[in-house]
Amino acid sequence: MAWVIQGIVFLLLFGTALFLFASAIWQRVRFLRLAAPESERFDQPGRRVWEFVKNVLFQEKVMAEPSGIVHFFLFWGFLVLVFGDLDFIIYHLTNWHLPWAYSPVYQFIEELFTSFVLIAIVVALIRRYALRPMRLSKSFEAGLILTLIGLIVLTTFIAAGADMDLEHATGTWFTPVGSLMATWFMGLPRSSLWVIRELAFWVHVSSIMVFLYVIPHSKHLHMVGSMANWYYRKLDSPGKLKKLDLSDESQEEFGAGRVEDFTWKQLLDGYACTECGRCHISCPATLSGKVLSPKYIILKMKDQLVQEGPGMLAKLAVGAEDWHSESLFTSTFSEDEIWACTTCRACEEACPVANEHVQAIVDMRRHLVLTEGKTSPEVTKVFANLERQSNEWGISRRERAAWAKGLPIKTMAEVEGQAEYLFFVGTAASFDQRNQKIAQAFAKILLAAGVDFAILGDEEESDGDSARRLGNEFLYQEIAASNVEIFKTYGVKKILTTDPHTYNTFKNEYPDFGFSAEIYHSTEFVAQLLQAGRLKPVHPVEQTVTYHDSCYLGRYNDIYDAPRYILGSIPGVKLVEMDRNRNKSLCCGAGGGGMFKEETGTRINVMRAEEALSTGASIVGTACPYCMTMMIDGVNAKGKDEAVSTYDVMELLAMSLEL
Repeated sequence: MAWVIQGIVFLLLFGTALFLFASAIWQRVRFLRLAAPESERFDQPGRRVWEFVKNVLFQEKVMAEPSGIVHFFLFWGFLVLVFGDLDFIIYHLTNWHLPWAYSPVYQFIEELFTSFVLIAIVVALIRRYALRPMRLSKSFEAGLILTLIGLIVLTTFIAAGADMDLEHATGTWFTPVGSLMATWFMGLPRSSLWVIRELAFWVHVSSIMVFLYVIPHSKHLHMVGSMANWYYRKLDSPGKLKKLDLSDESQEEFGAGRVEDFTWKQLLDGYACTECGRCHISCPATLSGKVLSPKYIILKMKDQLVQEGPGMLAKLAVGAEDWHSESLFTSTFSEDEIWACTTCRACEEACPVANEHVQAIVDMRRHLVLTEGKTSPEVTKVFANLERQSNEWGISRRERAAWAKGLPIKTMAEVEGQAEYLFFVGTAASFDQRNQKIAQAFAKILLAAGVDFAILGDEEESDGDSARRLGNEFLYQEIAASNVEIFKTYGVKKILTTDPHTYNTFKNEYPDFGFSAEIYHSTEFVAQLLQAGRLKPVHPVEQTVTYHDSCYLGRYNDIYDAPRYILGSIPGVKLVEMDRNRNKSLCCGAGGGGMFKEETGTRINVMRAEEALSTGASIVGTACPYCMTMMIDGVNAKGKDEAVSTYDVMELLAMSLEL
């Protein structure tokens, strides 16, 4: 009769815990339904399933960091533990084992993985509360969850040991931990063993029930949210921002000004966040003392949603028209943190749960610019310059082709569009005196290789990247439409550029505006010329070079090898890497309009220059005009401009080709 009473009590308690868990999860799903729709997340189901398998089951992105090993064992150990719990509970309530529970192999695997969980818990507690790395914040929730999992594991072993002694079972090789517990309890009266087993069981069950309640109310909602987040992750290029529909003239608000203006996927990011802080310690704004932290961008979105969600649902239930939440900029975000972002994507690259920070930040910028008309004076000036002269500096557009004087370069108008490639020079290389040398070097390389190309000259417009990343989507779309019209007029099918920002927006974003072409960055195109034997560097350049990865070339478009291949082909060049390189490279600070904004605190380009100088290199190599400017300024700020020079990869190759 006792087992019947135990069963009823268990079912009542466990049923209550499951009900509370399911109710809380459903409430959070209803919160997501308050958000803006997004239909692009349901395509390519096969690829989405593979992303889930790869990153949820195999923990690929988690394992990208050494600390991920602990999470891997915690994750798989916990899965095995949950499976084993089914037999554990049934056996305790009915004295009957599930068939597979008699297998020595199963028992060994269960104990092994359960032990992994216990070890992982200890390591996690030491890291969080003793070592306390910068990316982890002290958290009662984290401590509670780790304690609950620890109790679930320990009570499993304690109950197993007491059971062995009650049944006079001998220790076996396939249950080493349970056997050790049995040894410790040996000699105790049966009544004491029974109390130990019962107490262990109910502490175990109670811990599971508390755990179920805590999951949806804490950061451990990521156990559910991250699985959905990986399935619904962005499959487009990471360099593509969402196009705003500006055709509805009655629309008065744009971007994200309230929490419900975000899409359901953006709000799902908050549920998925593990608060691991990988984005926090990768963000150049955070590291340089700015008020921005990508970690807290996501968490504050979630906090406002959870705080205001119940009220919004209640108002909708009674048909209230004014059901919306308060402005994001009233108490949740400051304008300074939104403007501090360089859109470098270091946060997204580091995130183990596929959160998408940059689009959310740009959406808030869009709201500030297009809806509230709020920008800093320097950003306002950039917009005005783009509108008047189609460049951020406001220099006369008639000067766009001045860099090409003395070179045998034709314009598209002169060749009537009959050139295989359009060399789109870009704003920085057209107008900035130092960056003009990059355009000249690349043009000379193309001429030496016999490439059929032309430029637009005075007809060239801005690519619009700065306007878009600074939130002025209206201006960006005007510029994009103008460029597309010019490209179509000349029948442009292939474009070359030295600017990663131009490369990114033409390749990944202009297709939304009716234009697609073969887009090549100078480094990938010249690497192909070298491989084909059309260029042969012969003159030694006896220098030690450290290469700085451009965010928009590397993290956005996965071009890491081409510039290094070019440097490796130059006789005399010795390449040394900075500690942070390739996908973990530190931003120079120019992206997201940072080139044109005032910067508070430590300058990001100075931080990057310090990393470059620490290599002992005599040359800092770049492949982006904006990076060129920022690295020169950073080196100058450290007083090393006489000892260390900054060159674009194209310039170094041109030296070796004796152009």
